[in-house]
Amino acid sequence: MTPENLPPIALVTGASSGIGYEISKELANKGFNLILVARREERLKELKNYLESEFGAKAYYLKKDLSELNSANELHQEVLSLLDELNYENLDVLVNNAGVGDLCKFEESSIEKLETMINLNILSLSKLSRLFLDSIQKSKDGAIINIASTAAFQALPQMAVYAATKAYVLSFSEAIAEEMKNSKSKVKVICICPGITESEFQVRADMSDLKINKQFVASSEAVAKYTVKSLEKGKTTAVHGIINKIGTLLPRLLPRSAIARMSNSVMNKIT
Repeated sequence: MTPENLPPIALVTGASSGIGYEISKELANKGFNLILVARREERLKELKNYLESEFGAKAYYLKKDLSELNSANELHQEVLSLLDELNYENLDVLVNNAGVGDLCKFEESSIEKLETMINLNILSLSKLSRLFLDSIQKSKDGAIINIASTAAFQALPQMAVYAATKAYVLSFSEAIAEEMKNSKSKVKVICICPGITESEFQVRADMSDLKINKQFVASSEAVAKYTVKSLEKGKTTAVHGIINKIGTLLPRLLPRSAIARMSNSVMNKIT
């Protein structure tokens, strides 16, 4: 357990922008110290300085590209060494936020982008969850937060692999959450499913020119606040936004083939 004189500490991946950036702020505001992970070191430095000056939190950063195959193992060792230096006995919260998408037909997709998506959205997320679980188990209020998407609830033509990776995250999170409950573990496993969110994700996924009504686009700040509230409530699957909640009910009521056709029709209109 974390010594009583130290605040809880959380690790946030993909912390340099978007939802990860805002979650880091929300956790700092709740009294957490932070370990920030992303590819862009300058952004991490800026966020570290902001968290320390604005919230009085202690923030540390590690530059890491989690789409690289051995990166999760490297990060695990680096974080354990850092925790030891800081006199922390364990990690309290892991936020698996880093992720990437790609908007294009599968037949036109890049093999390199497919590998990056699968490595980052599935492999690194799974490995980090397993690697840090033993440490988080020692926390009196430990948690793993996985950021999925409303895309997890149905097939999504033109973003086929991305949606499939998020379906994995949802299924994986719900399964290990049940395992934790059955084993009487105190660790909470929470899967956050936002809809379209204003962030740099759209730029990386070539989605900047989509014709989407702004009222259907959430801010990263709103999703981050919802994430921390979900952590406090301990809800396993948390879909952000009323419209998104309604939307995730349709795949349970209609044939999957019909949902795929509907999704394709929507994607054709907005692209």
